[in-house]
Amino acid sequence: MAVQPSTTSKITVFTVGLTAAHVGLLKVLDDRERQRLDSIVPEADRARFLLGAALLRTVAGSMLDLPADAVTVDRTCSQCGRWHGRPRLPGTVLEMSVSHSGAVVTVAALPGGGRVGVDVERIGDRPVREVVAWTIAEARFKAGGGSGLTLHRLPPPAPGHVLTVATDRAGATVEVVDATTLLLPSR
Repeated sequence: MAVQPSTTSKITVFTVGLTAAHVGLLKVLDDRERQRLDSIVPEADRARFLLGAALLRTVAGSMLDLPADAVTVDRTCSQCGRWHGRPRLPGTVLEMSVSHSGAVVTVAALPGGGRVGVDVERIGDRPVREVVAWTIAEARFKAGGGSGLTLHRLPPPAPGHVLTVATDRAGATVEVVDATTLLLPSR
């Protein structure tokens, strides 16, 4: 079923652990995503990018009734024009945001338009309040900033992580879903 414009205010945050990365996910990425993946050196960063791009395409494809590899994702930066900006899905009213840190990758989906931003951060040896403040700032930034944003502090998707969503939908509900099964290798 394709996503239609609406006032429905349900944000779904899909989470997956870094161990879900596998080479089969390469088939859903487009050429630009594969080129960007090839330029990333640390293996953990490669796995995070691969999972984020594949999860975004898989979720969007499911919501738009398209195969994941048929989803058009535009990452053109509105500031510099390079291909590293917030992901947009041209021609749809599906808003999405991606974040990854430590052992977790997240994708937030808001059908029907509006603004959404998600941020996940690994705490590590930083003070928790500093990490929480960072996720709030990043989620707000990814949702386009400005006034009128509602914040949702969510349960940690993994030990030692913080997860925050920002949206312009004041009455939005948020559901967190483990997306590991969405990315299982096909047999």
